[in-house]
Amino acid sequence: MSTSTTVRLSDDLLKQIDRERARSKLPRARVIHQALELWLERRRQERAIRQDQRGYVEHPVQDDEFGPVLGAQAWPK
Repeated sequence: MSTSTTVRLSDDLLKQIDRERARSKLPRARVIHQALELWLERRRQERAIRQDQRGYVEHPVQDDEFGPVLGAQAWPK
């Protein structure tokens, strides 16, 4: 199912969109749909990053936490 919606865009932005979508041979609706999907994905990623950052603030890495792993990754000379 899909729903139709009206979006107001500046004339300049619409010209840029139309120029690029003509090169890609995509309909305007598909271009806007892709742009909104990308926007939603970016928002999800930003939330995940903030959640990770909060986790490290609440549970900071200890000085010796990665020692065994880093030691195992050392190349022999």
